[in-house]
Order: sequence, then C-alpha cells, then structure tokens
Amino acid sequence: METSARVLNIMIRVCGGVALALGLAFWLGYARSLTLLHIRFGIGVVLSLWALAAIAWWKTTRHSLALFAAAWGLGTLVFGMTQIQLMPGPFHWIVEVAHLGVGVVAIALGAQLANAITLGGAPAGQVAGRASSNVT
Repeated sequence: METSARVLNIMIRVCGGVALALGLAFWLGYARSLTLLHIRFGIGVVLSLWALAAIAWWKTTRHSLALFAAAWGLGTLVFGMTQIQLMPGPFHWIVEVAHLGVGVVAIALGAQLANAITLGGAPAGQVAGRASSNVT
C-alpha cells in the first residue's frame, strides 16, 4: 500500500504542478486554449486525492483526515467546474484566487494522506507505535 500512496502522491504533485502552471499562464494572459487541459489535470488531482483518502480510510486510523480530504476533493471539483460562473465581472479575480487556494490545499491534503499511509496512520508525535517524549 505504501507504493500506491507514493505513486498517487507523485500523481497529485505532477497534476497539481501542471494545473498551477497553466493557471498562472492564464492569469498572465497566455495559453487560454489550454483550459480543457487545465481542467483535466485538476480532475487528476481530485481523483488521486480520493484514491488516497480511500486507502487512508482502510489502512490508517486517520479517518477524519480521510473524510475531510474526500469532502475537500468534492468541493474542489464542484468549485473548479463552476468557478467561471461565479461573480463575473471586475471582481472575478477573488474567485480565481480562491480557486488557487482550494487547489493548493487539495495538493497539501494529498501529501498528508500519503504521509499518514506511509507511516501507518500514527498520530502526530508518534512514529512506528512509539510515543514521542518531551524530556528536556
């Protein structure tokens, strides 16, 4: 399962990186013809996030993180597919910035899930079943 998590983490990073680069190009006024490619890479991020959430649900104790990531993926998908219709006009840049933030959080959640799967779902401060101590 660690291999699957690593592959999915790479997929999220690649898809997310390409989507971010295309989005930046759009902001700068270039590559508008590649909007469909941007959407497809965004969908790749969401599908990878959902796959990681499913693996994390079954293989770790981080159920709340897995549920949050799955819900965030759904929100990301809906927001991404409808963002062009939201607040059209001179203030649409606010929606674009929010779209960027939602995508970055999706990528970060994927990294957290992959890390949780790799570590076996140990809560923060614990590694391989050992509690960390704060002895000074």
